[in-house]
Amino acid sequence: MTRLIAAVAALCVLATACSEPTAVVSEDFAGGRDTFGTCAACHGADGTGGVGPAFASVRETFPDCETQIEWVRLGSTGWQEEYGATYGATGKPVNGGMPSFAKLDDREIRQVVLYERVRFGGADEVTEAEACGLASPTP
Repeated sequence: MTRLIAAVAALCVLATACSEPTAVVSEDFAGGRDTFGTCAACHGADGTGGVGPAFASVRETFPDCETQIEWVRLGSTGWQEEYGATYGATGKPVNGGMPSFAKLDDREIRQVVLYERVRFGGADEVTEAEACGLASPTP
């Protein structure tokens, strides 16, 4: 009986750990989640896409946060004027449609990029927060 209770408890812990991404551990992640509501209109609430592309390969398209931050800030028209006809490491053609989010402040853009990279791209939150300029490097 003790073994059965222990096994059930272990399965409950495992099911909880595997069912959702890790709990929100930072204010920046939470801020990004809140801002993502605007992005969800095109990219889907679950990040699987719609009018805009899915975020499953966001870290392949944008291997570093800074480039993704710039893409969000400029939008497709601004990107094309500044950098040319393709974007990201995979050289995707700029087809238009991505609006500029320059109306958001720098921190809000960094937060939403952090959220997208962690929630949909599978990045580690602490490491990505540092890479996105939201946290000091750990010693």
